[in-house]
Amino acid sequence: MLKRSVFRGNWGLKGPVVTLALLIPLIYIIVPGTTRWASYLYPTAYGLVILFLVLFKKTTWEQLGLHHEHWKQNLMLGGLAGGLIIATVPLLDLLIEASGMGRTELFTGAEKRILDRSGNTISLVVYFGTVTGMALAEQLFLTGYLLQALLRATKPSLAIYLGGVIFTLVHFDLQLGLFLLGLTASGLYFLTGSLIAPLIFQIACHTAGWLLTHLYPRAFTLLGFLF
Repeated sequence: MLKRSVFRGNWGLKGPVVTLALLIPLIYIIVPGTTRWASYLYPTAYGLVILFLVLFKKTTWEQLGLHHEHWKQNLMLGGLAGGLIIATVPLLDLLIEASGMGRTELFTGAEKRILDRSGNTISLVVYFGTVTGMALAEQLFLTGYLLQALLRATKPSLAIYLGGVIFTLVHFDLQLGLFLLGLTASGLYFLTGSLIAPLIFQIACHTAGWLLTHLYPRAFTLLGFLF
């Protein structure tokens, strides 16, 4: 049975909602064409907001969900959920090969769609370091700060659903995958009271995305066709 930590925050819903409502148009005004750089700009802004709140003692890392309570359980839960997502990628490619779909017109030239980001060690470290930093900032703000307030203000099922919707909208990309990522991360946070599991899950999803665009173009094509 899962051990759940008690939510430790004491702020209301108004603060996170107003902050998010002001942050999005403000960045858009300051940086024209923001939607092109949303995946980089907004996580940076989220991180700065959280850092400000912590430095001025409006909250703590523990209240947001970064604590060591039940950390082994949460690490395993996040790893299991994320591992399933990562394992799905090569399994899809195997399915395409075994079923003969790989010889159909849909997958013709799929290997040419592989993104060319030099696979040297330094570039991989930079990529996954950036991904980890962005995921941490998003989870701290959208989950630890905003979702936690939502969970206190409304029913858990509604809050988790809204968490998925908000996660999708703030990325300016209405993809089912983003909604499911946000929905699952919100559910993991509710179940554990910690950011460890949702953070690991989000990093795993980014890893699966990297595998799709660099090593398994046929699986990427199939998912693009289905969704």
